[in-house]
Amino acid sequence: MAEMLREVRTTMIWAAFALGLVFATRPVWSYLLFGPSLTLEDLLSLRCLGLPT
Repeated sequence: MAEMLREVRTTMIWAAFALGLVFATRPVWSYLLFGPSLTLEDLLSLRCLGLPT
């Protein structure tokens, strides 16, 4: 019984670590998965405040 509790506790620690890793790296993988999510305001600021040619 003690061995099973130790395994459950270890599994829970690793699961919490994995969830933390997923949430911490969300900006990177969401950009790669869904692409950039630019709004109209973002596009206008890129166009109007971009580098002069």
